Amino acid sequence: MRVILIVLALAVASCSSGSYTVGPNTRMPDDDELPTGSQGVKRKVGNPYKVAGVWYYPKEDPHYDEVGYASWYGPDFHGKATANGERYNMNSLTAAHKTLPLPTFVKVTNLENGRSIVLRVNDRGPFVKSRIIDVSRRGAQLLGFDKQGVTKVRVQALDEDGKIARPNTRTASSSKSTNAPVVASNAGSHFIQVGAYSQRENAEVQINRLNSRGHNAQLDRYESGGRNLWRVRIGPFIEKPLAEEKLDRVVSDGFYEARIFTESAR
Repeated sequence: MRVILIVLALAVASCSSGSYTVGPNTRMPDDDELPTGSQGVKRKVGNPYKVAGVWYYPKEDPHYDEVGYASWYGPDFHGKATANGERYNMNSLTAAHKTLPLPTFVKVTNLENGRSIVLRVNDRGPFVKSRIIDVSRRGAQLLGFDKQGVTKVRVQALDEDGKIARPNTRTASSSKSTNAPVVASNAGSHFIQVGAYSQRENAEVQINRLNSRGHNAQLDRYESGGRNLWRVRIGPFIEKPLAEEKLDRVVSDGFYEARIFTESAR
């Protein structure tokens, strides 16, 4: 296939919204929506392009996992077309990336506070050194950095089931000795906590929501500051990677406040 080199006339600090035509069947996603389906446009990898003298080469990258800085973009691009022709809503759960296929779902973790959410990459950018993703304003709010503007994050590509696609290491490890004992990655038990509530009724509502999505959640009462609180938790998991894999599924189902908590072994 002949490669067509495209030069985009974009400012260094901006995303590419507004440089493309909105598809005929494209609707603006609702506030707080994680857009799914075709959204009226076809999935594409994209051709190489040049911004401010730098070439970028989009590619399939199912095991993408990178740490860097995230920023966010909002009112200047609200309602305009994204790089794949979808309509941008700064209050929905989308993002811009320089090279991932459009769209790609990613898990973004704010390394400064531990918050994680799932976003749909449907735009190009940010074209600023060290920044690896530009999230919507709502994404920045949920990740807790909308006021500061920039934060350090980990971005991981998700597969079609909402899981982090991990490389197959069976072949690489087959030549190694299998006599070594298996050691737990972290001592203690790991729980996924979806929330803590002062009212039991509110906790039970959340449990019902989780159970309806196939997540077996439990109610746990504990005392903090002289008052009773009700925790909604999933687990325990002996191995932390198992908890992390489950967390990916929980977050992808819309429970954006879920976190992993570890209780030390006694």
